[in-house]
Amino acid sequence: MGDKSEGIVKVVFTYDVSVDHQPEYLEVTATKIRPFWESHGCKSYSLWQVIDNPTAFVKEMAFESLTAMERSMSFQEAKPVKDLFFGFASNVSRKVCIQKI
Repeated sequence: MGDKSEGIVKVVFTYDVSVDHQPEYLEVTATKIRPFWESHGCKSYSLWQVIDNPTAFVKEMAFESLTAMERSMSFQEAKPVKDLFFGFASNVSRKVCIQKI
C-alpha cells in the first residue's frame, strides 16, 4: 500500500455544547473557527446537530491529505482557535479517516 498520507482525510468530531451556550458557539464557529480552518488548509468544514439530542454535535473537516491535516493542526496560530472550540465543547471524540473509495 502507498504512503499513509495519500487520499482525502476527514476528521470527525463528536461532542456536546450546552443549550445555553449554543447561540454563542454557533456565532463564534461561523465568524472565527470555520474561517480560520478554511484559510489554513481545510477544504471543507461542516457542523451538524444531532436531532434526538439537543446538546450533541458532529463536526466534519476535510483535508487533501494526512500531511496537510497535520500541518494545519500544528500551526501556532491554531492554538487560540482550538481553545475557543474547547471552551464550548465537552465530551469530545475525534476520528481521523482516510477516504478509500
